[in-house]
Parts: sequence; C-alpha cells; structure tokens
Amino acid sequence: MGQGPNALTRDEEATIWPRGTLRCRNFCQANRIKMKTLSERKKEIRLLMEYAVPEEHLPAATRLLGQYEADPLALNLLLSFYSFLPAACDDGVAELRLLARKNGVFLIGATTFLTDYLYLVDYERAELLGPLAEGISAEELLEFFDFPHRRAFLDKHQKLTDHKIYLPASNDPELCHFCYTASGEYHVLGCPVEVCPWCGGQLTRCNCRFTILNSAQIDQESQIEFLEDKINEAGRIPFETSQNP
Repeated sequence: MGQGPNALTRDEEATIWPRGTLRCRNFCQANRIKMKTLSERKKEIRLLMEYAVPEEHLPAATRLLGQYEADPLALNLLLSFYSFLPAACDDGVAELRLLARKNGVFLIGATTFLTDYLYLVDYERAELLGPLAEGISAEELLEFFDFPHRRAFLDKHQKLTDHKIYLPASNDPELCHFCYTASGEYHVLGCPVEVCPWCGGQLTRCNCRFTILNSAQIDQESQIEFLEDKINEAGRIPFETSQNP
C-alpha cells in the first residue's frame, strides 16, 4: 500500500527529532508556535472525519475520538492521521495501542480500517513513521527505544493486538502533567514543571537560564543546546510526582 504525503522517508525519519529527544520551545521565543487548544483540535478532527471516514465506519471512529477527547497526545495523532491520510484514500482510526514510551515520547500503533501504522507522539505533535509492517529503520530511534536493530523491533511488534490499548496519558498520575515524562526520567527540555538545578525554582520562570547564557533573551537553537549542556553539568533534576501542580 502506498504511503501518503505525511509518511516519512527513511532519511527524514532519522532527523525528525534530533539527538533522540524533544525540546519544548518554551525557552526559545523566536521558535514559539501557538499550539491549538484541545477544543480546536477536536473540532478540526471532526470536520476532517466527515470527509475521510467511510460512512459505515464513522460511528466507531467517532467513539474513539470521544475516548481521547481530553488527551493531547491522542488528539495530535488523530489530527495528523486525518490531515494526511497515509494511504491516500478514505480510512479511519479504530484503535490505538502503546508500543513504547520514554522521556515523554510515545510510540503508538494506530489500527485503521485498512491496516496498522506507527506514530511518534509527544504533547506538541505527532509524526507518521509508516506502516507497522515496515518497522523502524532509523538507528537513532531504535537506540532511543532500546532496540538493537530493526529486526528486533519487528519481532516484538508483529501484531498490535499483543500490546495494551493506549490509555490517555493525561489521566496517568505517575506522569508529568505537562510533558508526560515518567518518574525518574528527565522532562522534555522547556517543560514548565522542570526544577532549576541552580536555584530550585521553576526552570522556565527563574532568571538562572539568562544568567548562564549572559543574555537577556533566548532566540537561537545554539543557546538552547548550550543551556541543555550546562543544565546536565549542574545535575539535571528528574521528574517525580511531587513536582506536579
């Protein structure tokens, strides 16, 4: 089955999220993007579904949307799917299953009425990796999710039904309420819940980052990379549930 315009080539897949992690743009004023609210995303998904989902499957697809209407990650995936139908023909998402999760990055399998797809998802966006049957070839992603090679991934994930249904991350009390990192893991850089290693305050609110950079503003990617290195040197503080507001 051919891939639609939102599917990634093998080279593109390797560079979607550099350095194996994600960075929230809260640190970089020049790169801030106004994120759609949950209501805006749901409204857009519903509109797209009217044109994308075959009539006989619309009730099931609508029920699935209702299950995840308060979950940013699932809404990001559904919006991506319905905006760029992978098979370039009418289809709909019937089920979501969690394959892996690390540092706020979720690998989610989407079962449609035609086939199964892989998505890389976080609280800001979702990226189609391609059909489940093709697995993951990008070494950076395989390493990030602790797979030694593509064959190991395919052996473990031959059938999505072997994995648990994806439950809304927004309902999980063990995850950061903003970036969905688990206890003991580092926040997505720029998450407003992250604790500053220098003053113990809120990393995105205190002035420590400006002092470290000797700058009144942060508007360059190079600044973020330098700041990330300095945070790690200072002893980056991992997430624990007591940090949640």
